[in-house]
Amino acid sequence: MYPSYMGTKLLELSINRKYRATSFIKRILVALIFTGITGICSKIRIYLPFTPVPVTGQVYAVLLSGLILGKEYGALSQLLYVLFGLMGVPWFVIGPVGPTAGYLIGFILAPWIIGLIREKSKTVTVKTTLLSLMSGIFVIYLFGTVHFSIYTQTKMLRSTLLAVLPFIPFDILKALFAALTANVLLRR
Repeated sequence: MYPSYMGTKLLELSINRKYRATSFIKRILVALIFTGITGICSKIRIYLPFTPVPVTGQVYAVLLSGLILGKEYGALSQLLYVLFGLMGVPWFVIGPVGPTAGYLIGFILAPWIIGLIREKSKTVTVKTTLLSLMSGIFVIYLFGTVHFSIYTQTKMLRSTLLAVLPFIPFDILKALFAALTANVLLRR
């Protein structure tokens, strides 16, 4: 009886390890897919005449990555997006060093914040989803505005007027669309 029990436990352990390895590989692949989705969304651009910062589709993909992948893999997907861009993949709007570079840092941290808030919530509700998304947008704005201010040598108030306020309605719509998309995808 004892050897049979040990054999069963070893088999279970082997299956669990194989499942975890397969699950890890799948998560990495999905993170890479979200890297590509962010790159594709970066090509959606609306230029505004009064600011060098365009409206882009990237924020939608960043928010969605936090909702779907959670904090670790969502942040990983955006870290890969930034790293691939630094290696020459042509998906940055202005470049990794221009006035919009701070947003790239925010892109990495936003999914982590979104995933963390959802992870800490006892249940996923509309309220916690919107709170997590608005927190993610805030992080993007924070890093984007600080870098914009430093890069353009403008005061924070002026930077906020140029790099945040015009984008709030667009980003609220992107957040709602990300929440709806995640709701559909996660129900399957």
